[in-house]
Amino acid sequence: MSLRTRLLAGLLGVSAVLLVVFSLVSVIVLRGHLRTRLEGQVVAATVTAARRVVVGDPLEQALTGSTYALAAYDLSENRAHLVSGDAADAAAVPVLAEAMGKDRLLAYAAQGRTFDLDPSHDHEMIAAASMSPSGLRLVVVAVPLDAVDDPVRHLLISELATGGALILLLAAGGRLLIAGGLAPLGKMAGTAHLVAERVDLSARMPEGPSEVGRLGAAINLMLDRIADAFRDRQASEDRVRRFAADASHELRTPLSTISGYAELYRAGAIPSEDLPTIMGRIEAEANRMGRLVGEMLELARLDRGAALALDETDLAEMAREVAADSAALDPAYPVTVEAPPSLVATVDEARVRQVLVNLLGNVRAHTPEGTKATVRLLRAPESVTIEVRDTGPGMSEEQAERAFDRFQRGEVHLSGGAGLGLSIVKAIVEAHGGRCRIVSSPGEGMAVHIALPAMQKATGG
Repeated sequence: MSLRTRLLAGLLGVSAVLLVVFSLVSVIVLRGHLRTRLEGQVVAATVTAARRVVVGDPLEQALTGSTYALAAYDLSENRAHLVSGDAADAAAVPVLAEAMGKDRLLAYAAQGRTFDLDPSHDHEMIAAASMSPSGLRLVVVAVPLDAVDDPVRHLLISELATGGALILLLAAGGRLLIAGGLAPLGKMAGTAHLVAERVDLSARMPEGPSEVGRLGAAINLMLDRIADAFRDRQASEDRVRRFAADASHELRTPLSTISGYAELYRAGAIPSEDLPTIMGRIEAEANRMGRLVGEMLELARLDRGAALALDETDLAEMAREVAADSAALDPAYPVTVEAPPSLVATVDEARVRQVLVNLLGNVRAHTPEGTKATVRLLRAPESVTIEVRDTGPGMSEEQAERAFDRFQRGEVHLSGGAGLGLSIVKAIVEAHGGRCRIVSSPGEGMAVHIALPAMQKATGG
């Protein structure tokens, strides 16, 4: 059974029950009211009839014109006879009165209340008894309950007819309302099938202020999150494929060089006087492969969330040490350090040192000789800023946006690096919860800004 059918059936069922309850209550209340009023009228008529009976007056004239059945019960003879009454059951009143007996009639007369006259009779009647002024006779007035049952019956028939018509109208109106209210659910089902069959995450559910509309908004939000997750996954897979392709390309060159020299040596095509030079080339290519593999392993560890060995480190002293090492490696690239005498921060000393080494190595690899580099350290209330600026040729804004991508190398490629240095820098900084950016323009040098949070001493994981 569909939801629409269940809702309509439930609505009609509840409505029918309410109508039946309302009809029963109204019938019971009306019947009680009419019976109470009729009983009062019967008692009043009985008292009136008894008072009008005087010695010598004809009893037949006591209730002249009345529609009630009037009987006189002679206490001395224990006999009753009909005085007046036009109803079909009027003739049965004396017989029923005699069947009840004198004692019961006297008791009802003394109590002044009505009683049922033979409840088993086909047409039930209510009656009342009252003593005549002479004390020799009882006056019994009876009336059929048709005066009560007929209005009640008419009311019940009217309510049933009206209720049936209302149920039909409610069925038609409810069907339209439910169909309109559930229409968005049908659209949602169609959209869900579309998403499932075509994996079309751009499809959206209808939204609105109703409960169904809010459900549609929630599903749309979920689809947005799923779409973002799919895009992130696709981007991650693309990066992995690109990384594998770039790594294969970077490794192919030194491997081809080493393999080529090995083939020449095996063929005896290398003169003995060139052998030291060839061995040096093979060693250089092997070292290049070693550096590339080491950088790739370092990136893999950082991507995996390798633990940071956090400890209090004097960054100013570290910067001066790295600058001195860089100048010793190549005096053609002077390095200046602008930092306070001491700047202590809680970082992974080895990895932050690697950041400075990579940045200064990037200056040596991608700028001409004579390029000056400046390492500047500043402390902010909640962070530590490291800036490495050079006076080289700089790069365009587009190149700066891609500089942190893996295997991304500048136009000037002097060191034979694989283009992973800045990628490692970014990974290390982000592992510390920091951020880095490049500010550069052609002909005006380049500056790498790094902001590290002022963390408390802890062990990262």
